[in-house]
Amino acid sequence: MKNRSLLCWNGSKKNLEEIPYNNVLDLKLLHGVDSQIFKISHNTENFLNDLSFNHALLWGVRGSGKSSIVRGVISEFANNYNNFIALEINSEDLSDLPSIFLNFKFEKKIIIFIDDLSFEQNDRRYIQFKSFIEGSFYNSKNKFLIYVTTNRRHLMKRDMIDNERSSAISQDEGIEEKLSLSDRFGLWISFHNLSKEDFLLIIKNYCEYYNISFNYEIKELALKWVFTRGNRTGRSANQFFKEYCSENKIKI
Repeated sequence: MKNRSLLCWNGSKKNLEEIPYNNVLDLKLLHGVDSQIFKISHNTENFLNDLSFNHALLWGVRGSGKSSIVRGVISEFANNYNNFIALEINSEDLSDLPSIFLNFKFEKKIIIFIDDLSFEQNDRRYIQFKSFIEGSFYNSKNKFLIYVTTNRRHLMKRDMIDNERSSAISQDEGIEEKLSLSDRFGLWISFHNLSKEDFLLIIKNYCEYYNISFNYEIKELALKWVFTRGNRTGRSANQFFKEYCSENKIKI
C-alpha cells in the first residue's frame, strides 16, 4: 500500500498540483537530531492512527534539518499508510488556506506542511492562520495536522516583539495577541547548531552511505569548510560532501 505523491499549492494558478516524492533526504543520513525525528514520527503515527496528536512548530537555526525531517517522515509514512494526503503550501500563500478547503474536496486526512514561516510588521495573516488552526468553518469537516518550520520561535523578529511591547497601550492588544499564535502549536521542537563531533559524524554517515572511505583528509577538509561558514548544521555538512564529491569526480 503506497501513497507516493503529495499536493503542492500553486498560488499563481490557484490550483493543487500532484508532485512525486523526489529528492527526499534519507533520514538515516541525519545525525544529532534523533530526538526531533522521533517526536515528529510519533506525532504523525498518532495522527494517522486516530490517537491524540499536536500541531508542531519546528524552530531554530537555518539549515538544521527541519524541512528535511518533515519531508522525510511524511515520505516514509506514505509507504505504509494510504489514509492521508500531504499538502505543501508556500508561506507567501498562507492566506489561501481557507479558500483551498472551501473549493477543494478532501476525502482523506491531511498533513499540511508550511516551510520557513515568519511574519513581518503589520502582517495580518497571522490572524487568519490562528483561526484556521483553531478550526474555522472552512476546515471543520477535515481532520488535519500542521507542521510549520521557522527560524523564529514566536514566528516574528525579536526587535518587532520588543518594539510592540514598548509601544502598545496594552500588551493584550499588541504583542500578546501575536505571541498567542505560537501557543496554538502543542508541539515545539527546537534545533540548534551541531557539535563538532556530530557534524563530523554526518560527514562520516554520508561517506558510509555512498561507499567512500572516511579518512583524516576528509575530516580536515570538513572542519576547514565549516570554519569558513561559521555554523555547523546538517545543510553545511551536505554542502561540503557534495563539494568534496564534485572536486574528486565522485558520482552520488
